[in-house]
Amino acid sequence: MSKPKVLKKLVALDLHKLTPPQVAALANHCVTQMTGNSYFPTPTPALASVTTQATALTNAYDLSLTRARGSVGAMHTELKSLSVLLKLLAAYVESIANADPANAETIIASAGMTVKKSQVRLPKTFTAVAGKLKGTVKLNTLAVRQTAYIYQMTTDPNTVTSWTTIYTGTSVKFTMEGLTSATHYYFRVAYSTKGIQGNWSNVLETLVL
Repeated sequence: MSKPKVLKKLVALDLHKLTPPQVAALANHCVTQMTGNSYFPTPTPALASVTTQATALTNAYDLSLTRARGSVGAMHTELKSLSVLLKLLAAYVESIANADPANAETIIASAGMTVKKSQVRLPKTFTAVAGKLKGTVKLNTLAVRQTAYIYQMTTDPNTVTSWTTIYTGTSVKFTMEGLTSATHYYFRVAYSTKGIQGNWSNVLETLVL
């Protein structure tokens, strides 16, 4: 059975916190950052359409300041249209970042966007105990509602690339089998809530029987 994919919501636009001119400025900044950027060979939507809509919003906002009849409503329409384009562009950037987790933050930053801050709690209770059967280790952590658990293992905790994911799912308990007896293994766990993976727990060392 294949492991379920842990989806991550990585980009934070926070458009609701921005004024119309700020939204237009963000759009233009993203276009500048993404133009010619090798991470984004085929931006969707097209960057030109984002620039056109940002200009339309800027012009509509300037007109709304005159309080001409219907100008405020027209400005809000242009704002909504640009917001939709930015959300689609963020989804595109996010898809690229999710495909390259090791460089995800760099990819997002290079697009002129902000990395979403993790709101997933750090596991506080985590145990890794050698099982009664040879070559087994029993892992357990604290249950949290609507959360998936990601367990990783290594024999060389000082090498970042040595960590291997051994379980991803909704069960807090997992037994790793087939390990080499009389060998020290290292384990860690992370929580994934609403598609956002939190930080890794403390690392536990276990001598396998």
